[in-house]
Amino acid sequence: MNYPVITQVSLDPVARLRFLSKPRRPISSLPRQLPHQRLVFEYDGTFVLGDRRLRGDEPHVLHGASVSVVDVAKDHPVTVRVPINSAGAHDFMVAVQFRCTVDEPIEVVRAGLTDVTEHLLTYIRAYPKLFELGRSFEPHDVHRLWTVVHAQVKAYATVVPCVLTGMSAEFAGLDVYAPDEIAQGRRRYETSLHNIRGAHGLRDVKRKLDRDFELDEQDYLHVKSQSTNDFTRQQATLDRDQQIAEATKIRDFLNSGPHAAEGLHVTVPGLSGQQVADRYAVLGDRAYSAVEREAQREHELQVVQARARAEVVRAAIAQGLFNETTGRELLATFDDVEPEAEVKDLEEPAYQARAEVTAGETDDDFFMEEDVRG
Repeated sequence: MNYPVITQVSLDPVARLRFLSKPRRPISSLPRQLPHQRLVFEYDGTFVLGDRRLRGDEPHVLHGASVSVVDVAKDHPVTVRVPINSAGAHDFMVAVQFRCTVDEPIEVVRAGLTDVTEHLLTYIRAYPKLFELGRSFEPHDVHRLWTVVHAQVKAYATVVPCVLTGMSAEFAGLDVYAPDEIAQGRRRYETSLHNIRGAHGLRDVKRKLDRDFELDEQDYLHVKSQSTNDFTRQQATLDRDQQIAEATKIRDFLNSGPHAAEGLHVTVPGLSGQQVADRYAVLGDRAYSAVEREAQREHELQVVQARARAEVVRAAIAQGLFNETTGRELLATFDDVEPEAEVKDLEEPAYQARAEVTAGETDDDFFMEEDVRG
């Protein structure tokens, strides 16, 4: 779109519709104007600025040859682009910005200033030093070149201001762009670098998450193992305390009386009635066997004593201390029975041992006497 003259339209003569009727140009046939725009009519060799509200019967509207739409906005931005040489094979692009304002719309139309860009481009190109500033810079030294170009163009616009008919143009700034090939290559490079960094970042994040998960899992397994070990130790301690308590009860029970072990042998938990009866029978047989063994030991002791006394008397008779008659009488004083008869009786069995009933014949699940006493 052109600036400051947006458009120019030629106007046709207005035909008379009725006899004696006043001619009028339809307003709809005129270009539409926005709030920041004004209409300038070419009428009778001059130019007339149209009002905001037109009726259509104004002389410059009715008999005008053309109409122009002029943009009168304040500080309208306009940019012109100028290529300058670089130290390489490609050129830099300098984009200079101006702030433009239309002060006299009629003068702008009269001067034919339809597109101010061409005039501003001519103004910039009138500064020849601008095209030599980039020859000492490589295509990638855009940032350093901008400082030099900006200072030079600002100084030029201050010393030699841009003069335009019916409007003003002030220097607003500039941008320096690298050659398109360099810019595209740099964009591809930065894009690739960004993608690589993103991929590496994702891998780093994944590694960190995996490491944190492994550490958390190790902590969980350590805590679980420690808890299991603590529970096992507590259970073992409780079992040991229970065993000690039960052993203490058994010890106290065994120390409570002479027949406590036998009672414990019978009262083992989990026995049936027949097993309890069988164990009582075993205990009775054991008691009878113990009495028999005690009687046998006493009888054997008496036999040994009788034989010892007989040997002493025989030795005394052999030495002539006693005669046979006296010796017999002496032996009779030691015992009411005859020594020979006593010795003869001792040589025969004193009693018939009763067959002892073993635990295996009554019950497979029994405690040995030695185990109970122990």
